[in-house]
Amino acid sequence: MIGFLTGKIASISEKKILVLTSGGVGYNVSPAGSLLASCEKGGEFSAEIFTIVRETEITLYGFGSGDEKQLFEKLIGVSGIGPKTALVMVSTPADQFQKAVAEGDVAFLTKIPGLGKKTAERLIVELRGKLNLESAGTDFSAAKSKSKTEATDALKNLGYDAGTISEILNQAPDDANTEDLVKFFLSSNA
Repeated sequence: MIGFLTGKIASISEKKILVLTSGGVGYNVSPAGSLLASCEKGGEFSAEIFTIVRETEITLYGFGSGDEKQLFEKLIGVSGIGPKTALVMVSTPADQFQKAVAEGDVAFLTKIPGLGKKTAERLIVELRGKLNLESAGTDFSAAKSKSKTEATDALKNLGYDAGTISEILNQAPDDANTEDLVKFFLSSNA
């Protein structure tokens, strides 16, 4: 498997970079946005590579850093997310993407081409604990606030009044997610 590639850029397009190695072999690489931005025809190419081998093809995906490559590997591990969609996600600014995952922002994630609502929800559930969110400067108080709002809305839909909901949820643990908050309310209000 090819894990790293260096060479000279023979041609470049939005979806492919043709890299010629010193041995005279040319490789087509599908680049992440950060890698594509740093490349120009005739320039030197050096990138982390993730290789996917299928029955009919071998595809190389290129990344400007090891962190991008690791994120890509985590993304393709989520059911319903293929390498092309994962490449687009890796090309999204990392802080915005990681913040959306931490806050459960399905609306932001579904703006990514090829990502539907159910897949975005699955992505949030599967990646929430696996991403290094502190490096992205994620505001966890915003995520807590969002969980509390979602829990409040759910409880209002069940017929409970806002005053009672607020009073009980203010006593809930700080690290509780939406589901935990609803369970806490229901067990406290029994």
